[in-house]
Amino acid sequence: MKRGLKFLLALGFAMMSLAGQIPTAAANSVGYTVRAMLPSNQDDPTVNYFALRTKPNARQRLTIVINNTSSTRQKYWVNVNQAVTNDNGVIDYSQTNPKLDPSLKVGIKDIFTKASNQKVTVPANTQKRVALTYRMPAKKLRGIILGGVYVEQVPPKAHNSGSAITLNNAFSYAIGIRLRENTKTIAPNLRLHQIQAVQVNRRNLVTANLQNSQPGIMQKLTVNARVTNAGSTQTLIRQQQSGMGMAPNSNFNFGIPWGNQNLPSGRYTLYLSAKAGAQKWQFKRNFTIQGTTVRRLNKTVLTPTKQPNYWLYALLGLLIAMLLAVIGYLLYRDRHEKLTK
Repeated sequence: MKRGLKFLLALGFAMMSLAGQIPTAAANSVGYTVRAMLPSNQDDPTVNYFALRTKPNARQRLTIVINNTSSTRQKYWVNVNQAVTNDNGVIDYSQTNPKLDPSLKVGIKDIFTKASNQKVTVPANTQKRVALTYRMPAKKLRGIILGGVYVEQVPPKAHNSGSAITLNNAFSYAIGIRLRENTKTIAPNLRLHQIQAVQVNRRNLVTANLQNSQPGIMQKLTVNARVTNAGSTQTLIRQQQSGMGMAPNSNFNFGIPWGNQNLPSGRYTLYLSAKAGAQKWQFKRNFTIQGTTVRRLNKTVLTPTKQPNYWLYALLGLLIAMLLAVIGYLLYRDRHEKLTK
């Protein structure tokens, strides 16, 4: 017994020692930092991105600082990107060449020079300033232009030594750029466009394309959507999501997963309600899923795995425990009777 206890203690200390040797990610493990040098026309001193008050025909040079904290020389891609909304309902600055919404009249790429997109080399343990230049259109603009400086480390080439392949991680930073020519806030507006059946990562969804058609940011967006057969009130599939945002003059596809449902071809109705702050929207739209679409999607769909029946497992476990208790009692009684004879 004592030998077993000593073994368990030794094993515990060995595991604790091993856990102490697991490396933890330090705050500067990325190897570099990026910051904005805020100019005098910064109209919101509480933020660390470019929130600028500008005017028609204004030309300005912005500066960011890349600080290479690593012990080797590093290269970085610097791009000024348009802010768009991805299909998770998140404002995204990482897309270099996104598909732009038709309502966007003047984008970030229209005012920043091509030279603002550049490849920058920074020596080890050194800071480097990077200049970005824009010029506003002559005609005064409503609302805001939203984009971001997207800085991504150029990873070293992966080395292939025999069968072992070394993978390198690339880290990135985004610094927002918000430009406006007056302090009047333009309220966002939500529109519903195309509804269709699609497949994402081998999972079938009904997507509703939602558009913010105004040059204003939409925040704290909540969407509640459900699909019924046309002419019916019974909900077939539904999806609710909150805490989303939309960039000005952008759109995204709000997905409603089929789940375990296998929607046949036919006519359906989408009911979609949305709320952002004090603004509310209600949509009701009929749409059709073609038979050719269903057959195409079902060829590659990932069949949903059935959830295990935990109640059945619990019942089986209880029956086994009761059976063992009965067997234990009978053995005990038989042994006790033998001893008393």
